[in-house]
Amino acid sequence: MNKAFRSAGICKDKHFDWLKYNKPFHFKQVLSFLKRRAMTGVEVVTETDYGRTFRMKNTRGFFTVTDNPDQSALELRIACDDIRCHMETHNRVRKMFDLDTDFSLINERCAGDEHLSKGMVAGHVPRLPAAFDSFEFVVRAILGQQISVQAATTLASRVAVKADLKSDGGYPSGLDFFFPDPIELLNLDLDGLGIPRTKQATLKTVARAILDQRLKLMADQSFETFSKDFSALKGIGEWTVHYVAMRGLGMADSFPATDLGVIKALTKKGRAPSKKEIMEMAERWRPYRAYAALCLWNDGGEKK
Repeated sequence: MNKAFRSAGICKDKHFDWLKYNKPFHFKQVLSFLKRRAMTGVEVVTETDYGRTFRMKNTRGFFTVTDNPDQSALELRIACDDIRCHMETHNRVRKMFDLDTDFSLINERCAGDEHLSKGMVAGHVPRLPAAFDSFEFVVRAILGQQISVQAATTLASRVAVKADLKSDGGYPSGLDFFFPDPIELLNLDLDGLGIPRTKQATLKTVARAILDQRLKLMADQSFETFSKDFSALKGIGEWTVHYVAMRGLGMADSFPATDLGVIKALTKKGRAPSKKEIMEMAERWRPYRAYAALCLWNDGGEKK
């Protein structure tokens, strides 16, 4: 993918950046997580790289991320038509790969818990892969209600292809489309993609709420504010609220207690715990319940 980056003639501005991190950093674990969720045409994940298209304001481009363990840093390469997007891209990618969290206390807490320790790798909890684009993740979360990760990823890819917001020539192979924004989604006919009418309606409701500023996708708001605003929209339930807060906004104490992966990891001898029991267990994982969920997912099948 790096060769394709160098030859991307359509994007006149190119920038290379080091994203420093504290070891240990299990880059392949994050790539594995992202690969299962990569949207065809928008994202490409290989054994060594993550790449995607993006748009910010009036800027269009793509970036790639590769690990350089000798430098204790990720190599971020940005190609775009206005390099003024560099700093925002830099900051979003740091959050996407969870590079600024102090894991010392989180690792200590989780290592001492019988449920969470099994989902750690070499004494380290999984990093929280916050979405690069929050609205894009909201769409994915709604599509993912009550279906598998693979099915949700397929539907999200179909939305990107149907929107037909093509990247120009010179982008790396596989980075063919930009994901639609709220206005573009509102104007998009979603029939024929395999998306139930109820979910189509929910997607349009959420897009309107974002445009009307009744819903804000900002990580610096309180979870209570976000939950109140998001859950007020028709078609949005508790799982979607927590899942978006966790992976769409990077809120470290959100916890999707009704998630099937969480329930599976906490099931013992064929008996699944009730929601009340799960919430009681999760109280001792505060204020890092999102990392607890990642550990449970890892133990329940994500690692495998």
